[in-house]
Order: sequence, then structure tokens, then C-alpha cells
Amino acid sequence: MAEPTVTRRLIERATVSTAQEVDPRLLRAIKSAVRSSDEELRSAVGSLMDHLKKNHSQVRYLAVLITDELFMRSKLFRSLLVVNFDQFLSLSVGFRSNMPLPPPSSIASVLRWKSIELLEKWNASFGIHYRQLRLGFDYLKNTLRYQFPNRLENVQQERRDRENRSKQILLDKFENLKEIYSSVKAEIQSTIDEIERCLEIVSVKEEDDLTYNFSTEDDVVVEFKSLTLQQIRLDSLKEGEKVQENSDNKAIFDALRELHKLLVSKHLLTVQNWISVLIRVDLTDDKFRESALKEFIDLHNVIKSVKKRAAN
Repeated sequence: MAEPTVTRRLIERATVSTAQEVDPRLLRAIKSAVRSSDEELRSAVGSLMDHLKKNHSQVRYLAVLITDELFMRSKLFRSLLVVNFDQFLSLSVGFRSNMPLPPPSSIASVLRWKSIELLEKWNASFGIHYRQLRLGFDYLKNTLRYQFPNRLENVQQERRDRENRSKQILLDKFENLKEIYSSVKAEIQSTIDEIERCLEIVSVKEEDDLTYNFSTEDDVVVEFKSLTLQQIRLDSLKEGEKVQENSDNKAIFDALRELHKLLVSKHLLTVQNWISVLIRVDLTDDKFRESALKEFIDLHNVIKSVKKRAAN
């Protein structure tokens, strides 16, 4: 008598369990073994068919689960199994009156339902390539009138439902954007303007950029409300070099860091999110979408530029 192959021994161990699933470690070992050679794969087909003949539905159930794992992964395995596919269905579904599924009856019901579910899945994935699959599926569904779970149809319906929900979410976001569009732009622009004012203080300026206006004390506080900030700005412009942080101008640097953080952690993400919404939303009237998208892209470029300057 020939020595049992590695795969046969593993399948024997995997099908004696009372669990509802195949032991993951044994399943991985079976997959590894059948990948090692065609001989092991052929041995797996024979061993699984032998276990499907066992007079216990639990053994057959676990054999069917292992069969599914190998069927979905190996063309050779599929080609070998469909040769005796009628026998496989008889032993797993029990559709022949003279070949009922063995006890226990509770497991037999689970075995039948799982086998029908897998047949539907296999037919959807590979039926076009294997005539035996198509014939088996058609016979059980249309001749014997077995109820199939319509797994593929359910999956497609679930996908359509998800797509519809996603479309509605985008439409809701789009309608919300139309209401807050002006305020969002104004808030972002305000932050950019504040950063620009801070950068004027701490950035290099040419001598001829300097504009003096000492007419009155009120005139001096046109752009900057603080006389201290105005003086720091004038000093930096006169020196023509970048101001280093010190105790006198620390408030400006602190403000710049906070504004930079706000720009990156909030405004940049906001603009990116709205660009994504505007690109993906499905609309009949694109007028506002196109206009808003252009402005947000421009704003995104400005933010990236200011972000880079502020980081330096």
C-alpha cells in the first residue's frame, strides 16, 4: 500500500474536528503542500472525495470548506474536481433520494446550504470555463428548484446601495458647500492675509520697498494696530535682512507659528476635502461646481506657497 502523502495526512487531521471552520494552521499547511507539486494537488482531490464519502456530515462539511479554498486558487484543482462533479454534488448537496446526507441532521442542513452557496459562487467565477459547473448549477436551480442565496445578486445590490449612499452624501456636502462657500473662502483668506503681514515683518525687504508715512500717529496705525509692530516692521525694512526672533518680536513669531499651524491643520485639509467633493459629485448643472473648483484649486496653490514661505 502506498504511503499517504503529506496532503492526505493533513486533510485527515483537518476533517476530524467538530469546529465550524477548518483549523487555520492546518489549512495553511494544506495550501503549502499542494503548491509543492502537482502530485500533492492530485492527492488532495482524491483525499477530499474520499472524505466526502464518509458517513458523517461534519467530516463532509469540513472537506467542502477545504475544497472551496483550493478550488478558488488552483486551475489544476478545478480541472480535476469537475471531472466527477456530479458525484461531488451528490455527496455534498445530497440531491439524490437514494443518497441522502448522513447524520447528524443539523450538520447535514448546514452542509447542504454551504455547498449550494459555494456552487453559486464557483459558477459565477468559473462557470464560463467549466461546462460541468454550469450544468450542475442549472440542474439544481432550474430542474430541482433548489433555493440559492443569490449571493452575486445580493453583492451587486449592496454595491449599488453603497454607491447611491455615497452619491447622496456627496450631494449633501455639495449643497452645504454652496451655503458656506463665501464664509469658508473669507476665513481662509483672512488667515493668509495675517500670515502675509507677519511675513512682511520677518522677511527680507529691499530698501526701495520702504514707504514712510509719519504724518500723524493715527496714520501710522493703518495696517498694524500696534505701534510696536509698526516699529519692528520699519526696523526690519531698514536693515534689509531677516529679523531674528528675540524678546521684542517674540509675539510676532508666536503668532506666525499659530497661523501656520491653522493653515496646515485646518485650511489646507478643508480645501483638499472640498476639491475632492467637487470632483466626485454627480451633477446636472456644473456651473457652480466648475467655478468653485477653479477657485479652490487656485486657493490650494496659494496655501501651499504661503505654507512653504511661512515654514522657512
